[in-house]
Amino acid sequence: MMKSEITKEKYLKIAQGFGLTKRELELGYLKVSGFSNRRIAYMLGISEQTVKNHFTHIYEKAWVPGRNEFKELFEVTKE
Repeated sequence: MMKSEITKEKYLKIAQGFGLTKRELELGYLKVSGFSNRRIAYMLGISEQTVKNHFTHIYEKAWVPGRNEFKELFEVTKE
């Protein structure tokens, strides 16, 4: 898990503004919770390439270049 605990409610409040699908919201939460692409693929019963494809779309919708910047969106925003 990450140092700054990101609650699912906080994550959804921010992430829903990006227009993500339900599946993208699910994968995004797993990513900000600290899981690797390989682990996410195993947990959801999909290929690692499918996970990578989802993250390409997620990062485009969130206007960030990659996973670190995506995670920062939720760490920086304080409630």
